[in-house]
Amino acid sequence: MSRSNLRFAAIMGLYTFISAGTFLLGKIAADTIPTLALGLFRFLIAGAGFLVLARFRGLELWPVAKAEWRIYLLAGFLGVALNQSAFLGGLAYTLPSHAALLYALTPIVVLLLAWARGQEKPGPRKLGGLALAFSGVVVVLSSRSGTGALPPKWILGDLMILVAVVAWAGYTVLSRPLVLKHGAQRATTLSILFGLAIFVPLGLFGLPRLTVAAVPPMAWVGLVYLGLMTSVVSYLLWFQALSMKEPSRVAIATNAQPVATAILAWVFYGQPITPAFAAGAVLVLGGVLLTQL
Repeated sequence: MSRSNLRFAAIMGLYTFISAGTFLLGKIAADTIPTLALGLFRFLIAGAGFLVLARFRGLELWPVAKAEWRIYLLAGFLGVALNQSAFLGGLAYTLPSHAALLYALTPIVVLLLAWARGQEKPGPRKLGGLALAFSGVVVVLSSRSGTGALPPKWILGDLMILVAVVAWAGYTVLSRPLVLKHGAQRATTLSILFGLAIFVPLGLFGLPRLTVAAVPPMAWVGLVYLGLMTSVVSYLLWFQALSMKEPSRVAIATNAQPVATAILAWVFYGQPITPAFAAGAVLVLGGVLLTQL
């Protein structure tokens, strides 16, 4: 494996484990903090973090924002306002395993959108890798389907997660040209800030429903994790990966998230690793590797 491929694998491996933590800790926060308030706090933290990083590196943001505000406004709407409203709202109504399974559709949606925009032309190997990885996700999650009861509004939650998947796929395809033109950190920062500007009016509607005293400490931990790790570190890793590979190759790595989530659940909560999980993990990793060859 070449050095660039090793670097890409390391970036996506770290992204995958951070994202797996999002499903575990984000669920705790989404269960007790109103969706709009949670999104507002999350992206206020993220926006502040990106501004500090931009100041530290001396990045010029205003000239790019002024010249290309329309495309960054759309990116912010898809990647922040729509994606996170649907994701956090859906996570409050459904199980983390359902959310992870639906997010495994991301590479397929990304590939279809990139194909429609002329960014990619999928071949048999890439399509085979997508199918193999998705089948592994189904095996992994079906083996764990008995770990929790379905919430009463799980259908609504699943539909909201599906909207989040489509929004994230659109954000990914739209963002690659921005990353190649303006760099990963500048493009990430501007999309987050534009998204925050859209989300603030929505988030204010969630504040009257927030009862601070009723929020447990782990929910606040989940909020900080969403704001710093998921929204700063993960977004930077995602955009850096987009600067190295086409969107579908980046997105296919997200199929490893259910595997990483199960591993973290085993490490921190003692949940067992079953033979079905091991078989599904092999399929997932095989599909991911097939698309990267």
